[in-house]
Amino acid sequence: MSDHQPLYLRFAELLELAQADHLPGRDIRQHVLEARDRPVTFGFTGDNLRTAYPANLPLLWTDARGFDAADADASDTFIAPGTVTADPATSHKGVLGLMGRLPNGKRPLFMEQCFLASTHSWSHAFRTKTAEHACLGYVYDDIAHYFMADYPNRLTERLNSAETPTDDELARARGLIDRLVSRRISKYNAQPMRAPEMTEGYSRRVLVCDQAFADASTLFGRVSEADFERMVLAALRENPDAEVIVKTHPDTSWESERRTGYYNDLTSTGRMRILRDPVNPFALFEHVDKVYVGTSQIGLEALFAGKEVVCFGVPFFSGWGLTDDRKQVRHRTRTRSLEELFHYFYVWYSIYQVPGQAAPAEIEQVLDFIESHRPETAPGTAEEAARPPKVSVIIPVHNVAPYIGACLDSIRKQTLREIEILPVNDKSPDDSQTVIDRHAADDPRIRPIVLSENVGQGMARNRAIDEARGDYILFIDGDDWLVDATALARLVERAEADDADMVRGRKAFEAEVADDGRILAKRDDVTEALIPARDGAVSHADAPELLNNRHFWTFLYRRSFLGDRIRFVTRQWEERAFLVDALVSAERISITDIDLTAYRIRPGSTARRQRTRDDYELMLTNFGHVFKVLAAAGAVERDSPLRQHLVFHVTQFLDHIVIGMPYRSWRGGPEEAAFQDRIAGILRTYDIRPLDIDRRNIRLSRAHRDASAHALVAAALLSGDAELLHHAVDLAPIPQEALHARFLKAPTSEVETDLEAALNRFARNDMVTAGRSARPAKRPRLILHIGATKTGSTWLQGHMEVNRPALLRSGTWYPEVGLFWQTDRDKQAGHAGFLPAIRRGETNLRHYLDAGVAALGERVHTVVLSSEAFFLHAEPSVMANWFAGYDVEVVMYLRRQDDWANAQYCEFVAGGAVGRVDVPVEEWLETDQVRRWLDYEGRVADWVSAFGQEAVTVRRFESGRLAGNDLLSDFVQATGIEALSDLPRPDGAANAAQLPGPHVELIRTFNERPFKNRDAYFAFIDEVSRGIRSLRKAEGRPLPKPRVLTEAQSRKLLSDAAEGNAKLAAARFGGEPLFSDAAPDTPEPVTVEPDERALAEAAYPKYAPLELTEDGGRDFGGTLENYGLFGWRLWGLTPVLDRALSSRVGPDERAALRRDPAAFVHGRWSGTRPRLASALYPRGNMFGPGGLFRLSIPVMAKIVARSGRPDLVDSYRRDPIRFAREMRSPSRRLIGRILFPIGELR
Repeated sequence: MSDHQPLYLRFAELLELAQADHLPGRDIRQHVLEARDRPVTFGFTGDNLRTAYPANLPLLWTDARGFDAADADASDTFIAPGTVTADPATSHKGVLGLMGRLPNGKRPLFMEQCFLASTHSWSHAFRTKTAEHACLGYVYDDIAHYFMADYPNRLTERLNSAETPTDDELARARGLIDRLVSRRISKYNAQPMRAPEMTEGYSRRVLVCDQAFADASTLFGRVSEADFERMVLAALRENPDAEVIVKTHPDTSWESERRTGYYNDLTSTGRMRILRDPVNPFALFEHVDKVYVGTSQIGLEALFAGKEVVCFGVPFFSGWGLTDDRKQVRHRTRTRSLEELFHYFYVWYSIYQVPGQAAPAEIEQVLDFIESHRPETAPGTAEEAARPPKVSVIIPVHNVAPYIGACLDSIRKQTLREIEILPVNDKSPDDSQTVIDRHAADDPRIRPIVLSENVGQGMARNRAIDEARGDYILFIDGDDWLVDATALARLVERAEADDADMVRGRKAFEAEVADDGRILAKRDDVTEALIPARDGAVSHADAPELLNNRHFWTFLYRRSFLGDRIRFVTRQWEERAFLVDALVSAERISITDIDLTAYRIRPGSTARRQRTRDDYELMLTNFGHVFKVLAAAGAVERDSPLRQHLVFHVTQFLDHIVIGMPYRSWRGGPEEAAFQDRIAGILRTYDIRPLDIDRRNIRLSRAHRDASAHALVAAALLSGDAELLHHAVDLAPIPQEALHARFLKAPTSEVETDLEAALNRFARNDMVTAGRSARPAKRPRLILHIGATKTGSTWLQGHMEVNRPALLRSGTWYPEVGLFWQTDRDKQAGHAGFLPAIRRGETNLRHYLDAGVAALGERVHTVVLSSEAFFLHAEPSVMANWFAGYDVEVVMYLRRQDDWANAQYCEFVAGGAVGRVDVPVEEWLETDQVRRWLDYEGRVADWVSAFGQEAVTVRRFESGRLAGNDLLSDFVQATGIEALSDLPRPDGAANAAQLPGPHVELIRTFNERPFKNRDAYFAFIDEVSRGIRSLRKAEGRPLPKPRVLTEAQSRKLLSDAAEGNAKLAAARFGGEPLFSDAAPDTPEPVTVEPDERALAEAAYPKYAPLELTEDGGRDFGGTLENYGLFGWRLWGLTPVLDRALSSRVGPDERAALRRDPAAFVHGRWSGTRPRLASALYPRGNMFGPGGLFRLSIPVMAKIVARSGRPDLVDSYRRDPIRFAREMRSPSRRLIGRILFPIGELR
């Protein structure tokens, strides 16, 4: 008490001082906003200010700190968010702390939450630490708190003045009042929208409002415990014919252990009924005609709803002629209209801050945010239901009782009110209709359709389309939900702006759930990143990215566009046919980035249940409809803009039907041959050849896509080769001798040529096995084409790769093993795979060569291995030992050092090279490795030392120095492989960076940043390179060849190399200069434009590791799963389970198992085999038995604290295990792994 008394006295003194000495007429709003960028100290702890109920304040106050900050007393402004009374128990703890730090001579601003406070409540915000739940606005005053009845303040000063709002301001106030009432928006918004059933037998009711005991608004609002007693008695006495409903304060429910009310001890008796559960006040107002309050803001909201209000205290809204005041109200000298009162309190006096919006926010933005994020949905009204709907939302319903309520809530919460909701009960055997009826009773916009027979999702939707009245139609499944309350309004706005037939929104995420409804994991659909938003409207032919769209329900459809023709053609597996028909028919399609639907992945859904032959026939029917629609639009013609669309769907058809599970239903049975003929007939009908197959489609089985299996599937079907079909479907390697036997037989028809080409793509590396061990009787010559890099090696490799079978028939073998491919990028480095095997002394590849040479015998005279990696990284002497027994010839191409260094640096920086470079070119040129590469004399000497002078051929990659001025002709001359000249040349350029020099430097700055992994880095390079090239082309900007070396750097490189080059020229070229001395081409100067830099910056976050967000918190992804100590179930058990299931599930299911084993097992088996699922992957406490590893929390906290980053400390406290898994430092991550050995981030 002794510590409290001085602080209380100081607060009281400051309050009295403000009353006696203040600037009359100050515009408090303007005064506050002028101070927002200056240092400010709040009566909150720093932790609460960052994470709890006041967490949105820094949106407005840019230099905010808590009273516990070291520099708290150095601020310009100090803000007291509460009061100090004589009793410590009723004093605001933060204001006490502020009083202790307030410098002498400083006065605080008084602050209190406004009446549009939160989407939830202060209690929720302190528990969840979520900005969406935090306070959305406050009122400020430099004289007194607005609720202090005996102290004038800036609000009463303004209300007492002669000032009046303008007509526009009054009209705005009326519209906002109407919105609050119709949308049931209150101070707190986590309360149920539905009032409890009213007691029968009463013609009228009155409401008595309780408040939190000893709350500041009651202490300073001149209402006592005796007044609350008198109020309830007056309500009974003054309304003898009415039921008196006593509503307790919601805090007494949310914080029952800490907050009590004045009526806590009352019980329902006679005409008095006690309502203790939270309920939205506007829901109660519909049942009462008079409201009694002490000082509760419910009285003001009751005025908005047109109710008579009796005040037993002195709230700020009393005394203006609007309420029945039972106490004398001082300081209020005139009457005000309800609209005036609203304007001055809600619009002028209240200052709002909304997450994601610039501060101060407008009140309309606050209302939008509350409606979008509150947990409860306002019911539709009869008036809304009577209006013609803008959108008809169609929901097929079957066995979704646990989920349909959430689905309906998400639709009802939409800010677009002119909607109708059409749930179609497809003879659902569960309680789905009960849930629908409950919602429909509360919202007349819901028009249930109940079918007497089960017809399937497709036909159920067709029925609803026929009954829909909306201008537009949106489909959603009954177990999914809309994630953004503004989504429908924004989609309609875009549809009308673009006059679009279809408007696409985004699939927000996928949620994997267990049988009990728990969300096990959330993940992005990777295809969404492939469909960026576009301005304006496009056609399907102009937007091939829409091929990556997976679901028909991501679109809003104009109903008149669907007409009577576009319908679902099957009961299930119906999506693709409907969507393709719509996309091909639409003249105008808009593509947005509006988050639309969350997709629930659950056991028992159509997509997850066991499939039957009937399912597969439905899939075939739908694919058949897709092909007919595209064919009717001309897609069979090879020059049709829709040709790629047809090929895309046929590729997916082969993936789903032949590589996937359906084919297994026919395979091995008497109908297999007929099934194969059926599929082959489809390929012939639509003129699909094997190499048409689109392997860029990321929705294919990844393993089959990487192996180029789809093209072989098509070729095998068209040729009737069941053996190769099985190899392709099973990813079964082909024996070396069988492969070569096929290649040695020249094709005699187009079908055989296509089969050979497809087999050549498939039978590489792991997809071919060595023959039996044999020692070759005679080894052919072995040509090692070692590059160098940037001398056309990739083009030569591509030429030999494509023509491997024909080369073999001519006596030259370009081996199909040891090849390096980046399959997603079609980027290769030839036989680079030999290099690690040679370094490690491994013999598998050597055995493959020997076995092949032995089996081929006299039919092969030359073997060619080609990779520029041999030039960059090989040790020639080690290679010589590894190839012992072969007559090795080394072919090396050299390029003038400055041209080579320029091209190689650009490749390493901006070409997506494995060995990316992040240092400036001048530093790179000085590295020992680059110096060795540029020492051509030394490099040649190394190879000569290993293989002999005569075995090493040196060629010059320079215009005018190549035979016939053509690389292939020169290579033929160097190697004597004449057959190469007669073979068709491949299309496409060599691996190269294709950005101008300044853009290479731009990419280099990103190379300094971290990426999730190597594949993410490659994807970033590809996206940015394509984007910049497309942008420069579209804007007419030049795209010169990259040049990063300065003229001085070029001269220095050539000067440094001059002596060695001269020696090499004398030894190899009779003294003729090794290279010309022509000046390098000077490209047209260009600059990196702002939109190009912005493009790269926008792309980076998609590929960056989980990192700090702007607000300092961690942006974690994935879900933590318990896979046992150090994840042993992940790396030990999962491979065993994968092998066990290999013959029972398809490749996609196996991929899902490997990606997230626990989610896979629990998602499939928790309903049918719960004990097995729990035994395989138990979901126990990740802190170990009895929470053992919680003992590590303070240990790790000390390590995190060393960063000096409060934001990181906060993130660690919120989720220690997740934080430990995501630390950037490998050493600290290892410590985290030891301290918290359970929990894998998936």
